[in-house]
Amino acid sequence: MNSQKIIGIIWRGFPNTIELLIFSFIFATLLGLLLTWVGLRKNRLAQGIATVYLNLVRGTPPLLMLLLAYYGLPVLLKAIGINIDHWTRLMFGILGLSLGWSGYLAEAFRSAYLSVDTGQIEAARSVGMKDQTTFRQIILPQAAMLALPNIENLVVGLVKATSLVYVIGLYDMYNQASNLSNQTAGLHQLQIFILLALSYWGLVLVIEVLFRLIRRRYQWLA
Repeated sequence: MNSQKIIGIIWRGFPNTIELLIFSFIFATLLGLLLTWVGLRKNRLAQGIATVYLNLVRGTPPLLMLLLAYYGLPVLLKAIGINIDHWTRLMFGILGLSLGWSGYLAEAFRSAYLSVDTGQIEAARSVGMKDQTTFRQIILPQAAMLALPNIENLVVGLVKATSLVYVIGLYDMYNQASNLSNQTAGLHQLQIFILLALSYWGLVLVIEVLFRLIRRRYQWLA
């Protein structure tokens, strides 16, 4: 079996892999920002809820998070009258990865925010700037740049984590490669998985280039 044919079969799963990556990152980012906001509030109850959630999510393996989302969530929601049996495997995959990565992103956002010199807030107030304007125009851009290296590492980790959706039967690149290996009785197993590794590596290289461009574009904020 030639390499071109193997790559063609593996890349049949690329659309699901890229959808998992993009939508999981978007939802994890939104949830991570919400958790950061809740955790930084001067409210013990809010901080406690955020802390418990973060500890639970970060202490749960991504594989288990996917299984809980796929098998556990429908049962839990049915108990309160909500039926999500019509959800696709892709939706459950996105949910499981989003929940898992939201905790890591929340910590990246929180540490970046706390690293910004708070004296800038007082300086902005002294010249009449509103707190909301100060946060949006001064604090947030700096925090975003400080968080960027950690975010890049988490996105790369998310690329690799997308391969875990095989446990819920979703056909991504890994699942395509695994099935092809089984169909050929393992005769081309090494070749198949080397090409799969190169495919993931190529995707990671694209991500690294994108983050490098972002850093160059906004390096004046650092």
